[in-house]
Amino acid sequence: MTWLPYDMGVLAALRGDHEAAREHLAAAGPDDRALLLLGQLGGPDDSYERAAELGNAEAAYNLGARRAMAEDWPAALRWYERSAELGEPGARRMLGIMYATGQGVPVDDTVAEAYWRAAADGDERAFRDLGTLFGYHRDDPAEAAHWFLKAGQAGDPTAPRELKRLVPRLNRDDRRARTLLGVIHGFHLDDRATAVKLLTVSAGEGDPIAQRSLGFLVQGEDPDRAAALYRSAAEAGDTIAAFNVALLAGPTPEAVPWLRIAAEAGMPDAYPVLADRLSEQDRDEEARSWYLKGAEAGQVTSMFALAAWYRDGFGGPVDLVQALRWYLTMLQHGSGDGVHEIHGFVDRMTPDEIHEAGRLSGRYAEADLLAS
Repeated sequence: MTWLPYDMGVLAALRGDHEAAREHLAAAGPDDRALLLLGQLGGPDDSYERAAELGNAEAAYNLGARRAMAEDWPAALRWYERSAELGEPGARRMLGIMYATGQGVPVDDTVAEAYWRAAADGDERAFRDLGTLFGYHRDDPAEAAHWFLKAGQAGDPTAPRELKRLVPRLNRDDRRARTLLGVIHGFHLDDRATAVKLLTVSAGEGDPIAQRSLGFLVQGEDPDRAAALYRSAAEAGDTIAAFNVALLAGPTPEAVPWLRIAAEAGMPDAYPVLADRLSEQDRDEEARSWYLKGAEAGQVTSMFALAAWYRDGFGGPVDLVQALRWYLTMLQHGSGDGVHEIHGFVDRMTPDEIHEAGRLSGRYAEADLLAS
């Protein structure tokens, strides 16, 4: 078996055998992942500290949270700062809260803002924090609306209430505020008529967000107008609009440059669609690279396509380990669509290959069952 002590520890933990898990993890030596899990399973008190010293951001975050619970603010600050340096968005958010509320540090909402903006790239809760800062402490309703709209898109249940409260404060004479007001009316207050009126003015002034949002609202009744609005917004640099232009173009070569703009800007929804269009042009190697990007971004449709391509050798050599890896990874995202596909080729794999796919996907128990 190719699994290391850490992998054996994870499998034992999944089986509920925590004593065996701790034994395997302790045998892993200076492995930050093993020490983190050892700490989570009630291992030696210094497990988190050892993991953090080895560069584990989650361990440093946990230490910060423990010290904050004990109101040991200097230690909490130190560990949160270490976690933030290691790239943990949640730690950046907590540092923002500490500076906003004066927990162990002087109140400084400028520092809090900087931490929350840094956190927003990976912790969606920071959207609400920033909305609250600008809506209640900075008297900047447009910036508050921007962040509460992002919070709403992320599923924050408080966002609709906050957006409704901001409506009377948004200045219709200001283009950005007017656009945001139109978006709120059109997508959160179910007031399409007001939204179209407001967004039409901003779109005429060249606001790409207004153009794209208005295009969406009128697409059903006037697809030609919607297409023109999307194109104007896309040409102004709006990547969502570029994606919409591509979707309207359908399975045609014209869609590819617009999809590439959206994909290269980091829009995950564009990855599998671009891969599909490239495949239709027999550009399979490049198509596979975009399926891979989509899979790595958590796109289940990309995982399914990529696994099949690895299995069948499209766009590159056959790689059954990677095929199994991505079918198993789909389970991490709530999709069992790959399970039937697995049974079509797993008997061609060695136990070591199956275990490697389980390690790569994090689905140790399923891989162990398939290998038995």
